[in-house]
Amino acid sequence: MSAPRLECIPCTVCNSLSFDIICSAREVEVQQEFLRIFHRRRLIPGSPPSALEERADFTQDYPTDIVACRECGLVFRNPRPTPEAIRRMYAQDQYDPSRLEAVWDSQVELYRPKAQTLARWLPPGSSVVEVGSFVGGFLKAGQGQGWAMQGVDPGEEVSAFCEGKGFPVTRGTLEDLSLTEGSVDGLAIWNTFDQIPEPDPTLAAVRRLLRPGGVLALRVPNGESFRWGTEGIHRLHAMRGPFRALLGPLLSLMAWNNLLFFPYLHGYSVRTLDRLLCRYGFRRRWIVPDTLCRLSDDRTKSWAAGEERLSKAATRIVARVQALNPAGPLTFSPWLDAYYVRR
Repeated sequence: MSAPRLECIPCTVCNSLSFDIICSAREVEVQQEFLRIFHRRRLIPGSPPSALEERADFTQDYPTDIVACRECGLVFRNPRPTPEAIRRMYAQDQYDPSRLEAVWDSQVELYRPKAQTLARWLPPGSSVVEVGSFVGGFLKAGQGQGWAMQGVDPGEEVSAFCEGKGFPVTRGTLEDLSLTEGSVDGLAIWNTFDQIPEPDPTLAAVRRLLRPGGVLALRVPNGESFRWGTEGIHRLHAMRGPFRALLGPLLSLMAWNNLLFFPYLHGYSVRTLDRLLCRYGFRRRWIVPDTLCRLSDDRTKSWAAGEERLSKAATRIVARVQALNPAGPLTFSPWLDAYYVRR
Protein backbone atom coordinates (compact mmCIF):
# COMPACT_ATOMS: atom_id res chain seq x y z
CA MET A 1 0.00 0.00 0.00
CA SER A 2 1.02 3.67 -0.33
CA ALA A 3 1.48 5.03 3.14
CA PRO A 4 0.02 8.42 4.04
CA ARG A 5 2.16 11.14 5.54
CA LEU A 6 4.54 9.74 8.16
CA GLU A 7 5.42 11.40 11.46
CA CYS A 8 8.18 10.75 13.99
CA ILE A 9 6.90 9.86 17.44
CA PRO A 10 8.27 9.40 20.98
CA CYS A 11 8.18 6.04 22.73
CA THR A 12 4.59 5.25 23.76
CA VAL A 13 5.75 3.58 27.00
CA CYS A 14 8.23 6.08 28.45
CA ASN A 15 7.92 9.08 26.07
CA SER A 16 11.64 9.02 25.28
CA LEU A 17 12.94 10.44 22.00
CA SER A 18 16.18 8.45 22.18
CA PHE A 19 16.26 5.24 20.15
CA ASP A 20 18.44 2.99 17.97
CA ILE A 21 17.53 1.80 14.48
CA ILE A 22 17.54 -2.01 14.57
CA CYS A 23 16.07 -2.55 11.08
CA SER A 24 16.24 0.20 8.46
CA ALA A 25 13.45 1.03 6.03
CA ARG A 26 15.53 -0.51 3.24
CA GLU A 27 15.93 -3.75 5.21
CA VAL A 28 12.18 -3.79 5.84
CA GLU A 29 11.60 -3.68 2.06
CA VAL A 30 14.06 -6.54 1.52
CA GLN A 31 12.44 -8.64 4.25
CA GLN A 32 8.97 -8.01 2.84
CA GLU A 33 10.01 -9.15 -0.63
CA PHE A 34 11.67 -12.25 0.85
CA LEU A 35 8.44 -13.00 2.75
CA ARG A 36 6.35 -12.79 -0.43
CA ILE A 37 8.68 -15.19 -2.25
CA PHE A 38 8.78 -17.49 0.81
CA HIS A 39 5.01 -17.92 0.95
CA ARG A 40 4.43 -18.03 -2.82
CA ARG A 41 6.75 -21.04 -2.98
CA ARG A 42 4.73 -22.74 -0.25
CA LEU A 43 1.31 -22.19 -1.84
CA ILE A 44 -0.11 -24.69 -4.31
CA PRO A 45 -0.04 -23.58 -7.98
CA GLY A 46 -3.00 -21.45 -8.99
CA SER A 47 -3.55 -19.90 -5.55
CA PRO A 48 -5.05 -16.40 -5.91
CA PRO A 49 -3.20 -13.29 -4.70
CA SER A 50 -5.62 -13.12 -1.75
CA ALA A 51 -3.90 -16.22 -0.34
CA LEU A 52 -1.07 -13.93 0.78
CA GLU A 53 -3.40 -11.97 3.10
CA GLU A 54 -2.14 -12.24 6.69
CA ARG A 55 0.88 -14.13 5.32
CA ALA A 56 2.76 -11.43 3.42
CA ASP A 57 0.12 -8.71 2.92
CA PHE A 58 -0.66 -6.66 6.01
CA THR A 59 -2.11 -3.28 6.94
CA GLN A 60 1.24 -2.03 8.27
CA ASP A 61 3.20 -2.84 5.11
CA TYR A 62 4.86 0.50 4.30
CA PRO A 63 8.67 0.69 4.59
CA THR A 64 9.91 2.58 7.64
CA ASP A 65 12.64 2.19 10.24
CA ILE A 66 12.09 -0.22 13.12
CA VAL A 67 13.65 1.26 16.26
CA ALA A 68 14.27 0.30 19.88
CA CYS A 69 13.85 2.80 22.72
CA ARG A 70 17.12 3.31 24.60
CA GLU A 71 15.23 4.02 27.83
CA CYS A 72 12.76 1.11 28.10
CA GLY A 73 13.53 -1.17 25.13
CA LEU A 74 10.18 -0.87 23.31
CA VAL A 75 10.45 -1.85 19.62
CA PHE A 76 8.27 0.21 17.29
CA ARG A 77 7.82 1.65 13.79
CA ASN A 78 9.16 5.17 13.53
CA PRO A 79 8.17 7.23 11.60
CA ARG A 80 4.59 6.06 11.07
CA PRO A 81 1.22 7.42 9.85
CA THR A 82 -0.91 9.57 12.15
CA PRO A 83 -3.26 7.75 14.58
CA GLU A 84 -6.29 8.88 12.55
CA ALA A 85 -4.77 7.53 9.33
CA ILE A 86 -4.03 4.21 11.03
CA ARG A 87 -7.62 3.92 12.25
CA ARG A 88 -8.86 4.53 8.70
CA MET A 89 -6.57 1.77 7.38
CA TYR A 90 -8.10 -0.80 9.70
CA ALA A 91 -11.64 0.39 9.13
CA GLN A 92 -11.18 -0.06 5.37
CA ASP A 93 -9.35 -3.43 5.41
CA GLN A 94 -10.74 -5.83 2.80
CA TYR A 95 -10.32 -9.59 2.56
CA ASP A 96 -11.25 -12.39 0.21
CA PRO A 97 -14.21 -14.30 1.77
CA SER A 98 -12.49 -17.66 1.33
CA ARG A 99 -9.42 -16.34 3.14
CA LEU A 100 -11.57 -15.18 6.06
CA GLU A 101 -13.05 -18.67 6.33
CA ALA A 102 -9.56 -20.20 6.34
CA VAL A 103 -8.40 -17.76 9.02
CA TRP A 104 -11.56 -18.54 11.03
CA ASP A 105 -10.54 -22.21 11.31
CA SER A 106 -7.03 -21.40 12.56
CA GLN A 107 -8.33 -18.70 14.95
CA VAL A 108 -10.81 -21.06 16.64
CA GLU A 109 -7.99 -23.60 16.96
CA LEU A 110 -5.74 -20.93 18.51
CA TYR A 111 -8.20 -19.49 21.02
CA ARG A 112 -9.77 -22.61 22.51
CA PRO A 113 -6.78 -23.29 24.81
CA LYS A 114 -6.52 -19.58 25.65
CA ALA A 115 -10.17 -19.52 26.71
CA GLN A 116 -9.45 -22.58 28.86
CA THR A 117 -6.59 -20.69 30.52
CA LEU A 118 -8.83 -17.70 31.24
CA ALA A 119 -11.46 -20.03 32.67
CA ARG A 120 -9.16 -20.49 35.69
CA TRP A 121 -10.24 -17.00 36.77
CA LEU A 122 -13.51 -16.48 34.87
CA PRO A 123 -16.36 -18.91 35.71
CA PRO A 124 -19.36 -19.55 33.44
CA GLY A 125 -21.64 -16.53 33.26
CA SER A 126 -18.76 -14.04 33.29
CA SER A 127 -18.99 -10.94 31.11
CA VAL A 128 -16.08 -10.89 28.63
CA VAL A 129 -15.19 -8.26 26.02
CA GLU A 130 -12.74 -8.79 23.18
CA VAL A 131 -11.04 -5.83 21.49
CA GLY A 132 -10.09 -6.57 17.88
CA SER A 133 -12.47 -9.47 17.30
CA PHE A 134 -11.31 -9.95 13.68
CA VAL A 135 -13.12 -13.11 12.44
CA GLY A 136 -14.54 -14.09 15.85
CA GLY A 137 -12.38 -17.07 16.83
CA PHE A 138 -12.16 -16.03 20.48
CA LEU A 139 -15.84 -15.09 20.60
CA LYS A 140 -16.60 -18.68 19.59
CA ALA A 141 -14.18 -20.10 22.16
CA GLY A 142 -15.59 -17.86 24.89
CA GLN A 143 -19.15 -18.95 24.21
CA GLY A 144 -17.92 -22.51 24.70
CA GLN A 145 -16.92 -21.54 28.25
CA GLY A 146 -20.39 -20.20 28.98
CA TRP A 147 -19.35 -16.53 29.00
CA ALA A 148 -21.45 -13.58 27.82
CA MET A 149 -19.28 -12.38 24.91
CA GLN A 150 -19.08 -8.92 23.32
CA GLY A 151 -16.70 -8.01 20.51
CA VAL A 152 -15.48 -4.67 19.21
CA ASP A 153 -13.51 -4.07 16.00
CA PRO A 154 -13.02 -1.04 13.71
CA GLY A 155 -13.08 -3.16 10.53
CA GLU A 156 -16.31 -3.04 8.56
CA GLU A 157 -15.76 -6.27 6.66
CA VAL A 158 -14.57 -8.41 9.59
CA SER A 159 -17.33 -7.06 11.85
CA ALA A 160 -19.90 -8.12 9.25
CA PHE A 161 -18.20 -11.55 9.04
CA CYS A 162 -18.54 -11.96 12.84
CA GLU A 163 -22.17 -10.94 12.75
CA GLY A 164 -22.73 -13.53 10.03
CA LYS A 165 -21.40 -16.13 12.48
CA GLY A 166 -23.91 -14.93 15.06
CA PHE A 167 -21.56 -12.96 17.35
CA PRO A 168 -22.39 -9.51 18.80
CA VAL A 169 -19.72 -7.08 17.57
CA THR A 170 -19.65 -3.30 17.85
CA ARG A 171 -17.83 -1.56 15.02
CA GLY A 172 -15.43 0.94 16.57
CA THR A 173 -13.02 1.08 19.51
CA LEU A 174 -13.26 0.10 23.16
CA GLU A 175 -13.85 3.74 24.05
CA ASP A 176 -17.05 3.58 21.95
CA LEU A 177 -18.65 0.84 24.07
CA SER A 178 -21.42 2.13 26.30
CA LEU A 179 -21.05 -0.35 29.15
CA THR A 180 -21.44 0.35 32.86
CA GLU A 181 -18.26 1.09 34.78
CA GLY A 182 -16.87 -2.04 36.47
CA SER A 183 -19.37 -4.33 34.71
CA VAL A 184 -16.84 -6.52 32.83
CA ASP A 185 -15.15 -9.57 34.38
CA GLY A 186 -12.60 -10.23 31.65
CA LEU A 187 -11.21 -8.25 28.74
CA ALA A 188 -9.03 -9.71 25.98
CA ILE A 189 -6.93 -7.87 23.40
CA TRP A 190 -5.44 -10.63 21.27
CA ASN A 191 -3.19 -9.72 18.30
CA THR A 192 -4.45 -6.12 18.44
CA PHE A 193 -2.79 -4.25 21.30
CA ASP A 194 0.42 -3.88 19.26
CA GLN A 195 -1.60 -2.17 16.48
CA ILE A 196 -3.14 0.51 18.70
CA PRO A 197 -1.23 3.73 17.94
CA GLU A 198 -2.01 5.38 21.28
CA PRO A 199 -2.53 2.74 24.01
CA ASP A 200 -3.34 5.16 26.86
CA PRO A 201 -7.00 5.87 25.93
CA THR A 202 -7.60 2.13 25.46
CA LEU A 203 -6.02 1.25 28.81
CA ALA A 204 -8.03 3.98 30.54
CA ALA A 205 -11.19 2.41 29.07
CA VAL A 206 -10.03 -1.06 30.16
CA ARG A 207 -9.59 0.14 33.73
CA ARG A 208 -13.00 1.84 33.68
CA LEU A 209 -14.85 -1.23 32.40
CA LEU A 210 -13.10 -4.01 34.34
CA ARG A 211 -14.27 -4.74 37.86
CA PRO A 212 -11.61 -4.79 40.62
CA GLY A 213 -9.97 -8.21 40.36
CA GLY A 214 -10.99 -8.48 36.71
CA VAL A 215 -8.57 -10.07 34.24
CA LEU A 216 -6.94 -8.41 31.23
CA ALA A 217 -5.43 -10.80 28.63
CA LEU A 218 -3.03 -9.50 25.99
CA ARG A 219 -1.33 -11.24 23.08
CA VAL A 220 1.53 -9.32 21.47
CA PRO A 221 4.47 -9.90 19.12
CA ASN A 222 7.64 -10.01 21.19
CA GLY A 223 9.86 -7.02 20.39
CA GLU A 224 12.84 -8.72 22.04
CA SER A 225 12.40 -11.72 19.73
CA PHE A 226 12.29 -9.51 16.62
CA ARG A 227 15.41 -7.65 17.76
CA TRP A 228 17.24 -10.91 18.51
CA GLY A 229 16.24 -12.38 15.13
CA THR A 230 17.24 -9.26 13.18
CA GLU A 231 20.63 -9.11 14.89
CA GLY A 232 21.04 -12.82 14.16
CA ILE A 233 20.33 -12.23 10.45
CA HIS A 234 22.99 -9.48 10.39
CA ARG A 235 25.60 -11.69 12.09
CA LEU A 236 24.92 -14.75 9.93
CA HIS A 237 25.07 -12.70 6.72
CA ALA A 238 28.55 -11.59 7.73
CA MET A 239 29.77 -15.11 8.51
CA ARG A 240 31.66 -17.58 6.38
CA GLY A 241 31.65 -21.34 6.78
CA PRO A 242 29.10 -23.80 8.17
CA PHE A 243 27.40 -21.43 10.63
CA ARG A 244 26.01 -19.40 7.74
CA ALA A 245 23.70 -22.37 7.01
CA LEU A 246 21.72 -21.35 10.11
CA LEU A 247 20.44 -18.30 8.22
CA GLY A 248 17.77 -20.32 6.36
CA PRO A 249 16.17 -21.84 9.50
CA LEU A 250 16.22 -18.44 11.24
CA LEU A 251 14.47 -16.74 8.32
CA SER A 252 11.94 -19.60 8.17
CA LEU A 253 11.22 -19.30 11.90
CA MET A 254 10.62 -15.56 11.60
CA ALA A 255 8.53 -15.94 8.43
CA TRP A 256 6.17 -18.53 9.93
CA ASN A 257 5.68 -16.26 12.97
CA ASN A 258 5.05 -13.02 11.02
CA LEU A 259 8.14 -11.33 12.43
CA LEU A 260 9.88 -10.56 9.14
CA PHE A 261 9.59 -6.87 8.19
CA PHE A 262 7.63 -6.33 11.43
CA PRO A 263 4.02 -5.64 10.27
CA TYR A 264 3.11 -4.08 13.64
CA LEU A 265 3.24 -0.68 15.30
CA HIS A 266 4.79 -1.93 18.55
CA GLY A 267 6.74 -4.96 19.71
CA TYR A 268 6.19 -5.17 23.46
CA SER A 269 8.20 -7.28 25.90
CA VAL A 270 7.44 -8.42 29.44
CA ARG A 271 9.20 -5.41 30.95
CA THR A 272 7.59 -2.82 28.65
CA LEU A 273 4.12 -4.30 29.25
CA ASP A 274 4.71 -4.27 33.01
CA ARG A 275 5.87 -0.65 32.92
CA LEU A 276 2.93 0.51 30.82
CA LEU A 277 0.19 -1.42 32.62
CA CYS A 278 1.46 -0.56 36.10
CA ARG A 279 0.43 3.05 35.42
CA TYR A 280 -3.18 1.87 35.16
CA GLY A 281 -3.19 -0.27 38.27
CA PHE A 282 -2.61 -3.69 36.71
CA ARG A 283 -0.43 -6.42 38.19
CA ARG A 284 0.99 -9.20 36.04
CA ARG A 285 -0.26 -12.66 36.93
CA TRP A 286 1.22 -14.87 34.21
CA ILE A 287 3.25 -14.84 30.98
CA VAL A 288 2.99 -17.67 28.45
CA PRO A 289 5.50 -17.92 25.55
CA ASP A 290 3.80 -18.77 22.25
CA THR A 291 4.05 -18.83 18.46
CA LEU A 292 1.79 -17.40 15.76
CA CYS A 293 -1.47 -19.17 14.93
CA ARG A 294 -1.35 -21.73 12.13
CA LEU A 295 -0.94 -20.18 8.67
CA SER A 296 -1.17 -23.41 6.65
CA ASP A 297 -4.51 -24.23 5.04
CA ASP A 298 -5.81 -26.15 2.03
CA ARG A 299 -3.76 -23.90 -0.28
CA THR A 300 -0.48 -24.80 1.42
CA LYS A 301 1.78 -27.51 0.01
CA SER A 302 2.04 -30.51 2.33
CA TRP A 303 5.80 -30.20 2.85
CA ALA A 304 5.35 -26.52 3.80
CA ALA A 305 2.65 -27.38 6.36
CA GLY A 306 5.09 -29.86 7.88
CA GLU A 307 7.83 -27.23 7.88
CA GLU A 308 5.55 -24.86 9.79
CA ARG A 309 4.61 -27.48 12.38
CA LEU A 310 8.24 -28.49 12.96
CA SER A 311 9.49 -24.88 13.16
CA LYS A 312 6.84 -23.83 15.67
CA ALA A 313 7.16 -26.98 17.78
CA ALA A 314 10.91 -26.44 18.13
CA THR A 315 10.37 -22.78 18.91
CA ARG A 316 7.82 -23.52 21.65
CA ILE A 317 10.14 -26.05 23.32
CA VAL A 318 13.10 -23.66 23.44
CA ALA A 319 10.91 -20.72 24.52
CA ARG A 320 9.42 -22.69 27.42
CA VAL A 321 12.90 -23.72 28.56
CA GLN A 322 13.88 -20.04 28.50
CA ALA A 323 10.79 -19.19 30.53
CA LEU A 324 12.04 -21.41 33.39
CA ASN A 325 14.40 -18.54 34.24
CA PRO A 326 12.00 -15.79 35.39
CA ALA A 327 14.75 -13.16 35.33
CA GLY A 328 15.93 -13.95 31.81
CA PRO A 329 14.71 -12.55 28.47
CA LEU A 330 12.24 -14.49 26.32
CA THR A 331 14.12 -13.87 23.08
CA PHE A 332 13.06 -17.20 21.55
CA SER A 333 9.34 -16.60 22.05
CA PRO A 334 7.93 -14.85 18.94
CA TRP A 335 4.63 -14.10 20.72
CA LEU A 336 3.66 -13.49 24.33
CA ASP A 337 0.36 -14.15 26.09
CA ALA A 338 0.21 -11.89 29.13
CA TYR A 339 -2.43 -12.00 31.88
CA TYR A 340 -2.92 -9.07 34.26
CA VAL A 341 -5.33 -8.44 37.13
CA ARG A 342 -6.86 -5.09 38.00
CA ARG A 343 -5.82 -4.14 41.51
